[in-house]
Amino acid sequence: MSEEEKLPRKYRYSTKRFLRRGATAGVIRITGLLSIFALQVCIARVLGDPAEYGVYAWGQSLLFMVGIMACVGIPMVASRFVASLAAQHNQAAIGEIIRKSLSLLVRTAALPVLIAIPVWLFWDQLVDNDIYRSVATTALLCAPVVTFSFFLRDISRARQWLVLALLPLQVLRPCLTGLFVLGGWWLFTDPVTGQDILLMVSLSLTLTMLGHAAIYSRWHRAGATRETEPLGTIDKTISDEYHSSKIFGTAIPVFIGAISGQVMRYSNVLLVGFLAGPAAAGAYFAAERLASLAAIPKTVVSMVNSQSIAAAHAAGKERQLQLLATQSAHGSLWITLGLSVFLVVFAGPLIEMFGRGFSEGSLVLIILVASGIIGVSAGPVSDILIMTGHQNRVPGVMVAAAITHITALALLVPSYGAVGAATASVISTLFSQIWLVYLAGHYTGISTTILGSFRSNSRHD
Repeated sequence: MSEEEKLPRKYRYSTKRFLRRGATAGVIRITGLLSIFALQVCIARVLGDPAEYGVYAWGQSLLFMVGIMACVGIPMVASRFVASLAAQHNQAAIGEIIRKSLSLLVRTAALPVLIAIPVWLFWDQLVDNDIYRSVATTALLCAPVVTFSFFLRDISRARQWLVLALLPLQVLRPCLTGLFVLGGWWLFTDPVTGQDILLMVSLSLTLTMLGHAAIYSRWHRAGATRETEPLGTIDKTISDEYHSSKIFGTAIPVFIGAISGQVMRYSNVLLVGFLAGPAAAGAYFAAERLASLAAIPKTVVSMVNSQSIAAAHAAGKERQLQLLATQSAHGSLWITLGLSVFLVVFAGPLIEMFGRGFSEGSLVLIILVASGIIGVSAGPVSDILIMTGHQNRVPGVMVAAAITHITALALLVPSYGAVGAATASVISTLFSQIWLVYLAGHYTGISTTILGSFRSNSRHD
């Protein structure tokens, strides 16, 4: 039996499988983003005030930033370990990885809850602006729900259960939030506030996470019987690289990179809210929701191929790694360009769906679309580095990019508001992606851009 034949069929390279799974993930992702977009328009209309929408946007940004930072990189690392062990049909080791990961996450997720107490008590002494006090406390208290939701998503993805990985957070959560928002608007006698909306978001996240956990637990218990491929003579011993004791140490570099990434993603709304006011934060957040539509292809491709990259690396299949990287690059770029053109052409009408007070967001949207194109042009660079064990190379780049980003925000936001924040995203994205592409090629020998297809062809000439 060859090394590639030892891989479960769902982890092997296959254009047909890539297209089929990509279509499934794409439908869910598109449905999810359209649901999120409709939800944001609904929230903006229900609140009726860009400033109040900005308060909610500020709180949600803090909620997800803290929740993802509390992951400490563990879901990504556990996902890689599980995918590699699944390629070896080692269900017992997978169970141990999950138990160890949950044990670590319980501790890290408790930190935001503990921080919420002094934030509430000493906010007035720390910050002059009291607008965000209750919102910040709510976000910190509910952050652990985000942490465990992302863990469940990544572990489900590692098992190649794409529907279970995507559907809860991408579709069910925004739909449930929408029901709460409309119900609150119908039932409340007082006007709905940004704080109320944040509580509804937190409640929908909690219910979705509990349902996801119940289904995953049931599928995991049935994992041995769900495996239909013969085990052959596969060695069941656990490689030292994928032992549960390695999770935290491996996660630290990922954590550092994740902190930097979350700073670059969420600091825009947070700093715009502080430096330019809630209305500017609301305009930026609305534009960012629209710009995320152009990120659909790269997200879908990563969902489909990242675990196959880990499995191919575990099997020592360098050619398959390059094929997966090239496939990911092409599968992301061209559709992204088409979506980007649509968003730029109709930027004005699209942003006006949120309300007349969001007109500043049209230029912000165009700039964020440009930043997205830069990011997708680099291909699956992060997946290649992390899933092949080169996660130590990422933190330095991301820290430098985060410093660049915060510096640009400090310089641009006071004068240009939301537009300045979007420009800072272009600068930091260009800086980080060029560096990461170089590192991926240098340390793995894999070309992550569409140029990899020409490289592959030249090898066979």
